[in-house]
Amino acid sequence: MKFSPFNFQAPLGAGGITLMAFSYLQFAVPHGKGLIKLSDISWASLTTLQTSLYVPLIGIMLIFTIINLLSIIVFSKDLIQWLATKEGYKEFMSGPPSRNTGICVPIASLSMTMNVIFAPLAFFVPQLHANIQGVMLPGLIMFGFLLLMLLKLEFTMLKSWLSQPLDVTKLNFVWLLDVFAFGLVNLTGAGIASMASNRVIASIAAVATLFALSIGSFLLVIKLAYLIYQQLKSSKLPDNQIQPAFFLIVPITCLYAISYYKIMLYLQTWFSFDIEIASFFFVTFSYVIAIGWAIFTVYLLTDYFKNYFYKSEYFPTQWAMV
Repeated sequence: MKFSPFNFQAPLGAGGITLMAFSYLQFAVPHGKGLIKLSDISWASLTTLQTSLYVPLIGIMLIFTIINLLSIIVFSKDLIQWLATKEGYKEFMSGPPSRNTGICVPIASLSMTMNVIFAPLAFFVPQLHANIQGVMLPGLIMFGFLLLMLLKLEFTMLKSWLSQPLDVTKLNFVWLLDVFAFGLVNLTGAGIASMASNRVIASIAAVATLFALSIGSFLLVIKLAYLIYQQLKSSKLPDNQIQPAFFLIVPITCLYAISYYKIMLYLQTWFSFDIEIASFFFVTFSYVIAIGWAIFTVYLLTDYFKNYFYKSEYFPTQWAMV
């Protein structure tokens, strides 16, 4: 199969699923300070209903953690070979903006894997959980590398868009993939800022994350406003293959809200800021927007689901629904 940066949507989706299961256990199961681990679950004290819920969640988390880690290794090897040949990269980047933003998907996927290592993998590996502070510095270095690569790609795409005529009629919600990548890089940096016990590491991560959050938020507002404007001007929805990309707004909204929330946790830890009202606003408001947009999109794409989805062939935008 010919390599494409969009292949990284597989480990990206697997990582998203395992983090959802982990997040539920993190908030549903009483445990000590910090992230939950497998030994925190007191099986003997659980009700039958709790056991029947937690066991499948842990199974899902284990399976998709393995899928994420194995597939990221395989696709990273393919990416290195693809970049080494240069021809595939040049051809990919010469495409329309709504396609070449897909070059950001590997950055998003690698950022997702970092979050999988910090949380679900540490859930299953006691040694990693016990020494999580030991991976904060390597995590910060990797976060910095991914942020720099994402900024480089963003400026490369911007230069390409400004140096040649831009066909605005071909823009669609796939164009938001760079915003999505910023969201996952932000989540990684904000996670380090909120978890690191070393103030220097936490502060560097927080400052870099705020910088990335500012860029990502600016891109989100500008791009989303323009896409909605273009869609309102259009007399029809995009082609069927593009329509699932409307769902991208849901994870983007949640990623940015959680990143801002974790930055506030950093401020609370090191500067004793009262974040109760602000955190409630960010988390609640973002999830209201996400749920509202999801319901609106399902309604908007009714014909797509009724007449096309079940008989369609695979295409990359369907990962937006995952």
